[in-house]
Amino acid sequence: MVFDSAGGPVSTLAEAVRRQSWRRARIALVIVVLVLLTGFLTGPRVGAVVELLTPPRLPPELPVTAQVWSGDQNWTVDQAARFHFESQGTRTLPIPLPWLLALEEPLDSPFAILFGKRGRFVDNRYLLRFGFISAEPSQHNPYGLPVGFAVSPYQTIDGLSRKETAVGLTCAACHTGQVVFGGKRYVIDGGPAATDLGQLTAALGAALGQTALSEKIPLFDGRFDRFARAVLKAEYSDITRNQLAQELDAVLKTVAAQPNGIAVTEGFTRLDALNRIGNQVFALDTKRYGNYADINAPVNYPHIWTASWFDWVQYDGSIMQPLTRNAGEAMGVSANVIFNAAPKAGQFASSIPFDNLHWIEKQLAGTTPPALGKAFVGLVAPGWPKDFPAIDAAKAAAGAALYEKHCSGCHRPALTREIAQGKAPDAAFWTYFKTIRWLENDVQKETANAYLDLKIIAQKEIGTDPAQGDILANRQVDTAGTPLARSGAYSPGLGLNADICLVGRNGLETVRIKDSAMLSYAKALGAVVQMSIDEWFRGSPATPGERIALEGDRPNCLQAGGGYKARPLDGVWATAPFLHNGSVPTLYDLLSPVAERPKAFLLGDPRFDPVRVGLATRAVEPRGQTYDDQGYFILDTSTPGNRNTGHEFSNSKGSGVIGPALSPDERNAIIEFLKTI
Repeated sequence: MVFDSAGGPVSTLAEAVRRQSWRRARIALVIVVLVLLTGFLTGPRVGAVVELLTPPRLPPELPVTAQVWSGDQNWTVDQAARFHFESQGTRTLPIPLPWLLALEEPLDSPFAILFGKRGRFVDNRYLLRFGFISAEPSQHNPYGLPVGFAVSPYQTIDGLSRKETAVGLTCAACHTGQVVFGGKRYVIDGGPAATDLGQLTAALGAALGQTALSEKIPLFDGRFDRFARAVLKAEYSDITRNQLAQELDAVLKTVAAQPNGIAVTEGFTRLDALNRIGNQVFALDTKRYGNYADINAPVNYPHIWTASWFDWVQYDGSIMQPLTRNAGEAMGVSANVIFNAAPKAGQFASSIPFDNLHWIEKQLAGTTPPALGKAFVGLVAPGWPKDFPAIDAAKAAAGAALYEKHCSGCHRPALTREIAQGKAPDAAFWTYFKTIRWLENDVQKETANAYLDLKIIAQKEIGTDPAQGDILANRQVDTAGTPLARSGAYSPGLGLNADICLVGRNGLETVRIKDSAMLSYAKALGAVVQMSIDEWFRGSPATPGERIALEGDRPNCLQAGGGYKARPLDGVWATAPFLHNGSVPTLYDLLSPVAERPKAFLLGDPRFDPVRVGLATRAVEPRGQTYDDQGYFILDTSTPGNRNTGHEFSNSKGSGVIGPALSPDERNAIIEFLKTI
């Protein structure tokens, strides 16, 4: 029985009528909201909004029965665990840590935000579909995030007026690989990541946008309310909830105002690192959006074992000093650099913890120079797993002879596991180590240690896609001041004033770099990184000897347009896809003539092919698509930036042909040998 306000009974019929009327009112309200939402999302001015609020389709979860860490790369469990989560002082994700932990993954359609609910964005079930590797909560990973995420306190986040704990990517985010075989995931320290950061960015934007839109729909704001309660916890109130909504809008507005053009999609396993670094430092951080260059030269994430002892690193052999390399990389994933302070008063100070970078480099390099100890004691290549098909010893021996004949001239004598482990001190490999000499203020200097002298092959000779090599050779940035309204006055430039080392007519020479309206990107980046390093040392108690150690006993030398470097092929079996831009799925394809290589294939599935050695992928027809209906990336090699030409064994003549055609048996023999090193 139901009673009215005066205490009298109300008939059950009247009660039913009221309930029915309320249901009809709610249905009508839902219809009105849907009509308004549909009108908003399909209006001519907001067509792009729908795309931004719609998350990317992702590959299905890949079931694995175990995750295997081999432990045969010279690292302990603790070294690997710390490397996976060591902070570089970055805020790659543009929101505070509490927001990320509270955020729900996006719904498939923005129209579903009225009723839909999903799990957390950071749950492994979701993030692993972007190619990340799961990790358990630990001392180094208190929030149980996947490999490659680090937490950095007291960071500046654009759109917020206070310091916050931020989430950024680590060195391991790009340099921890995985291969899946027999239902097991094998983790490869220092290997190329399988991630798609472009899709991660799109999904994060959709999740944040759907959350912000939910707050603006009365009675259907459940998504935002759950987010607010998880972020604010005991501080939740109407006032704090409203403030959080305003802050979310401010962050989204700031991000939306930034340029983000893409000419060539990166996809899984690839990143246009050089252009991204230039965009972050000279366009986004400085608010000089005219310096932005569309992403157009993706490369396969490089593997980094033994690279600490190369004379030049990067695919284009453009950087020499490890601290410069690592600091530039940290800036590229959004370490904060101060450009608007006075010289020697905080200008070029950064959020980069240089001690952390030095720790990372020490783990990679080891404690003893390899040329001295005739062994690599830092991170080394992974061995062929014992659970994989057994190596054919006779075929591998035949492949060793073929490697010596066709490969060693560029990639140097094979760096076998015996050599790396110090069991072959008289091997010819060690004769390729040399000290580095350069000229500084007319004084000849020389490194104390010797480094592996890598061969850098001109692009016209190797014939591979030129896009990545063209970046440092051709890109320019504006760091100069600009005229103000009153005559003769100028706004300040970035304040570049640094000595860096360049390849000149007489070898390596030190050159002073200053602001210019058309400054070589390579020189500008070298100067910014050098001045940031100098600013850190200015406030550091490091002695001159300690500074030499932190800088790796090498000058900040750069070169642009030299070609592509040929590094040793130890562990190459674990680094697919191949060529610098990841345009060839297997070693067998790489050793085949270009005409026999797949014209287009899928990326995003880390399952391993132990016969052809590389990705167990399949050739497809692009049909104008960037991703297929299951969310796998379609790498179309007809697109500039994705070309699969060059490094060709063929009987034809021309650019990119580096050796004679190999028979199928010869290709398989070389592959069998490469499994052993």
